Amino acid sequence: IQRLLEEWMKLQRTWMYLQPIFGSDDIMRQMPTEGRRFTTVDLGYRRTLGETEENSRVLDAAGKESLLEQFQTANDSLDRIQKNLNDYLETKRQAFARFFFLSNDGLLEILSQTKDPRTVQRHLDKCFEGMNKITFRGDVTGDKSDLNIIAMRSVEGEEVPLEVTVNPNAPGCKGSVETWLLQLEQSMRLTVKAFTKRAIAAYPSTKRTDWVLAHPAM
Repeated sequence: IQRLLEEWMKLQRTWMYLQPIFGSDDIMRQMPTEGRRFTTVDLGYRRTLGETEENSRVLDAAGKESLLEQFQTANDSLDRIQKNLNDYLETKRQAFARFFFLSNDGLLEILSQTKDPRTVQRHLDKCFEGMNKITFRGDVTGDKSDLNIIAMRSVEGEEVPLEVTVNPNAPGCKGSVETWLLQLEQSMRLTVKAFTKRAIAAYPSTKRTDWVLAHPAM
């Protein structure tokens, strides 16, 4: 009974962690082999739970000689799934290094909803120190299907239009969040460079009084 309960609790903990992850169509699409493995474990575990609900006598459950072996096999499968999941997250971090700033749960939240680029918003401030939000063109025009990124915003609310618009649904980007985030990073750098050049060019012709009026706190 003790060995059975230990395997059961281990299976339950891992299953509860992985179930919402592999409940995402995006994750199932990106990791089909692990998705099938998890589905096999999931079906067997749910079947066992149903049988236990019908007969909750511990001695009856422990008397099933195959149950302990089933749990051990399921735990081996879940351990392999978890290892491959971590390896998968590592490849995403290698593709976009700023993902190293995110926890596994945060990164999984992004990867499990790749069809909706807006889900990245809540994690941007962890990836980019000076970027808190991004502005989608559809948010301005009212066309929610237009996901072109046209500006970046700081935590103070300052908005800077991007020099190069980023389209998360462009060929090669759709469903690949790390690809369009790399483009966003490049556009951010180009934008900062362009605004810096304009500021340097405009400085000699800017009157001190105009600068003070624009920055009364100074």
